[in-house]
Amino acid sequence: MTYAQAMRQLPLATPETLLAHRGLIVVAPHPDDETLGCGGLLAWAARGDVLRHVVFLTNGEGSHPDTTRDIAAIRRGEAMLAASHLGLTPAHLSFMGLPDTGLPTLGGEQRLWATHWLRCLAAERSPCLIVVTADTDPHGDHRAACALIQESTRGLPGVEVMTYPIWSWLLLDEPVVVSGMRIDITAQRSIKASAIEAYASQQGRLSLDVDGFRIPEELLRHVHADTEVFLRPAV
Repeated sequence: MTYAQAMRQLPLATPETLLAHRGLIVVAPHPDDETLGCGGLLAWAARGDVLRHVVFLTNGEGSHPDTTRDIAAIRRGEAMLAASHLGLTPAHLSFMGLPDTGLPTLGGEQRLWATHWLRCLAAERSPCLIVVTADTDPHGDHRAACALIQESTRGLPGVEVMTYPIWSWLLLDEPVVVSGMRIDITAQRSIKASAIEAYASQQGRLSLDVDGFRIPEELLRHVHADTEVFLRPAV
């Protein structure tokens, strides 16, 4: 059994059950993770006025490292366009500007600032559910983002952390434990699809002076679905 097969067998619930009368904070290592992983939940939360914030840890400049274009600005613009499709406003968004591909080695004053900022954000919006990329994702920034959020919120009352898979969908090895739930986003699926389309630079639809990262079609097939998955991270 692959991770995808195991996650597709998780119990099905509603967004209301997942949030349980709490606000929602979404943390994304890069612009597009938030939409790929939980665009449906974001659209539902924004419409229900329970969305508290979306945090982009990096600007995603590592997707096209050799371009002469300002890829960080391009990706921030795509994030804002995707957010508008989902019903979010600029006031919902923060861009921390941490180094893309640098989250696993983030340290010193930069890490102290980041953990303090994130802890204050969570404390001010408690009770809340924070969702961040899965610790099973085989991407250093995704795993490091999960660890950073767990570190930043440790011991905070009224704050729970869950994760959403991105690259875990493509894992072929046998999962040890998969714990969590799927939520039904049938009503938000078309909205999510339009938000995903906003990320043209990540799908090869934006003319740049170099080749770069492109979201694999196989991954897109997994995220264009009627459900989204939220996992309990390993302790």
